[in-house]
Amino acid sequence: MQEDVLAIVMAAGKGTRMKSKNSKLLHKIYGKEIIKRAVENVKKAGIDEVITVVGYKREEVQDVLKDTVKYAIQEEQLGTGHAVMQAAKFLEGTTGKVLVLNGDHPIMRPETLRNIVETSCQRGESATILTMVCDDDILPYGRVIHDKDGKVREIIEQKDCNEEQFKIKEVNLGMYCFDVQELIKALKLLKNDNAQKEYYLTDVIKIMYDKGLKTGSIVVSDNDEVIGVNDRIDLQILTKALQLRINREFMKDGITIEDINSTYIYDDVKIGRDTIIHPNTTIKSGVEIGEDCEIGPYALIDENCKIPDGQKIGSFVEIKK
Repeated sequence: MQEDVLAIVMAAGKGTRMKSKNSKLLHKIYGKEIIKRAVENVKKAGIDEVITVVGYKREEVQDVLKDTVKYAIQEEQLGTGHAVMQAAKFLEGTTGKVLVLNGDHPIMRPETLRNIVETSCQRGESATILTMVCDDDILPYGRVIHDKDGKVREIIEQKDCNEEQFKIKEVNLGMYCFDVQELIKALKLLKNDNAQKEYYLTDVIKIMYDKGLKTGSIVVSDNDEVIGVNDRIDLQILTKALQLRINREFMKDGITIEDINSTYIYDDVKIGRDTIIHPNTTIKSGVEIGEDCEIGPYALIDENCKIPDGQKIGSFVEIKK
């Protein structure tokens, strides 16, 4: 990346729709917490300094992330703009770019995050927002309003859209790349004069645009990776999306997976070429399987096991280290 970059991950919300006694960010996909996945994706994008804004059940989140991030505390949930305000002290005296993300988007590709920053730098934009083209009018996303030159003028929340604005298909995902110093200035101008009495980060876009700064958008190439977790249905949808992504990548690399829908391969697994994975097989994190192996059906390979080249693991076999 061309400039210094840090990230703010917002993880202070209550997530009441999950209907859980625990923070929704502690629920797991493939054995790894939602918030841990979100932070790891940022780090894999090459951004080492991560500030996590915590609030509701913050001890649980901090216990998972430990000292891998810095923490800003949001005692009251007064909007996304207010959340970023709590992290502003970490931005003072810095330059470059800051990526602002939600902690409940756990399967963002690091390549996508890196692309947002690189595009913002190349275009010389003070604000670059990640957007999605969506035909589903039910989804409660703000519409992205461009001016005649293509700059993003503002974001209008769905409930505030007029008839013409409601037809706009490009929607805001709540993920941004800002110039650090311009963000600091804009945060000081945020107001909460709305029905919810909250500070909205979306208002920063209009503040920057009205100052004559460059503001743009970049459309995500895969809508699945920007799904957020609000309830257990979303959790299942994301788990399936990640399952299919991982399995397809292995198949591109020369591995035969007979049924991508019933095969579960966790993170950080290595599999050699021409290995065959039969249906209903689970391969957990850290496993290394050699070339020309045959695994399953109904096999379970536990964490960090190593299977040499040419081995056959039969039906209903469980391998543990």
